[in-house]
Amino acid sequence: MMSLKNAVISVVASVSLIGCAINVSPSAFFYQDTQQKNLDTTKLHAAIQKDKTSAGITRVEVKNEAGLTLRGVAVSYPDPIVNIVFFADNRMPVSENNSVIHRLGKLPANILWLDYQGVGASDKAKDLSINAIKQDALTQFDYVESAFDASIPTIVHGRGIGSYFASYVAANRKIDALVLDGAFNNISDLIANMVPGFSNSFTNMKLHDEVHSMQIAPILRHYEGPLWLVVGEEDKITPYPISQQLLEDASSSEKYISVIPGATHNATLKSDYAIEQYKQFLARFTQ
Repeated sequence: MMSLKNAVISVVASVSLIGCAINVSPSAFFYQDTQQKNLDTTKLHAAIQKDKTSAGITRVEVKNEAGLTLRGVAVSYPDPIVNIVFFADNRMPVSENNSVIHRLGKLPANILWLDYQGVGASDKAKDLSINAIKQDALTQFDYVESAFDASIPTIVHGRGIGSYFASYVAANRKIDALVLDGAFNNISDLIANMVPGFSNSFTNMKLHDEVHSMQIAPILRHYEGPLWLVVGEEDKITPYPISQQLLEDASSSEKYISVIPGATHNATLKSDYAIEQYKQFLARFTQ
């Protein structure tokens, strides 16, 4: 999967300077493709065949409230113990990250992953709105409620930027558990960690209201369901202290954290240890 750093460097080129502050708008921060791409599941099919396993792969199209079509996949592995609604990181379209789906499938699980609007195979709005993407997240969760097995738990997994949208769903829908993978707390700190020299050059950042609202800790202070935070030991973008603080802020009585040895920000789910930790988390409420 691709790094967030390039997306944030684009902020430097596109923000406007006002005195000692910079303006950070949704379009400056949230990456979108210039052209829509075809949905490609070739690598997922290959991974399934290589492991001599089986899985049902369904191409999914879901209309959002604005009439845009969000595209992605619903993948069902044999004897699933959980349904996963997956919210990806920035610069992380489904077609280029099939391996993540297959890793999660080994839990085993049913997984729904739709590209964000303007990303990968999904339609693009004329103007980018974080609030619209938040509504899309609810639409995606609601689709799973009717499409997957309702007799097993449905959890929400947010990766990087997706950790905010996953948390937003947790605040607005009844979910069985929340997984935050490489989570951040606010955009200012995230940018500071991605481009340290840039953040030290200015007194402050002026965040657009929609960007400023992307804070996870206030949500976790009211979320009481099972919570698992996972972070790479070598993560410099969303380092361990951020997840540790989010864990302390969370009001849940069933909250856990795992540090994945040697993993960078983009590599947590590539680790067998991470999948074993995931299984242990699920076992606490699926058995």
